[in-house]
Amino acid sequence: MATRSDPPHRSLWSGLASVSSADDGDEEIGVLGVPFDGASSFRRGSSEAPQRIRSLTPHVAPFTEEGGSLAGLRLRDYGDTVLGDTWESTRRSVEQAATPVLSHPLAVFLGGDHSVTIPLVSAASEALDGPLGVLHLDAHLDLMDRFEGRPWSHACALRRVLDSPATSPACCAAVGIRSWLPEEVTFVEAHPELLVRTARDVRRNGIESIADAVCHPLVQADAVYITLDIDILDPAFAPGTGTPEAAGLTTRDLLELLRVVFERLPVRVLDLVEVSPPLDPSDITSIAAIKILYESFGWMKRRLDP
Repeated sequence: MATRSDPPHRSLWSGLASVSSADDGDEEIGVLGVPFDGASSFRRGSSEAPQRIRSLTPHVAPFTEEGGSLAGLRLRDYGDTVLGDTWESTRRSVEQAATPVLSHPLAVFLGGDHSVTIPLVSAASEALDGPLGVLHLDAHLDLMDRFEGRPWSHACALRRVLDSPATSPACCAAVGIRSWLPEEVTFVEAHPELLVRTARDVRRNGIESIADAVCHPLVQADAVYITLDIDILDPAFAPGTGTPEAAGLTTRDLLELLRVVFERLPVRVLDLVEVSPPLDPSDITSIAAIKILYESFGWMKRRLDP
């Protein structure tokens, strides 16, 4: 009987993760999990996403969809943030844990619900020089000042981000929106400089037009932070999420948009949030998340080694 031989990528992050302490800090990509879903307003489970996503990576070949090899790209996985007993202690813990990850050319953070973006942007604004551009990819605007009595609800993520002196509505874009609350309508009307493109805009105008619109305000930034709520995708493509909204983007749409963004803008940070493995039949949503991550790795590799 023939002995089974596993392919060489059958390990964490398809074999890209550094194993030598000599590489610490020199890797092109840093990854940190933030397993917090205490700010969810509907269904939870996103705290399980970092570990579930990691567990699937040994079954993914280290290549982009167009055959580009990720070999030679080094990734350091910092594990998961230790959470506090309160929001304030959790916020401080996340900010502290994020700081070394932000020293890598591409920092990747795995949520967790969308509230984790609040301390992550705070850490990024301290660690990265110059104006910080923010691309908010989501079905929801998350512009509530308070939601369910909490200023740190996942429905307040973008509002808290825009409170930071390192960011501004003029250097921010939101894409994929298809759910609104009255306070958010009022905020957008009061800040016409905030670029908002709905999911319908994407369908009617096409990815190239949306990408051009997004790049216009963000090109002025010295560093771009992408916060990607997986519910930007239609539930047909990402059913495993806490607050799904019908009529969203396809995975193909999202990848084509991100391709342009990585090519044109100085992307330094990507957080990917709201994947909920307990709600995810057949790991469809986690697999979509991994596709997004690996394509992002490929675009970063091309930028660093053209």
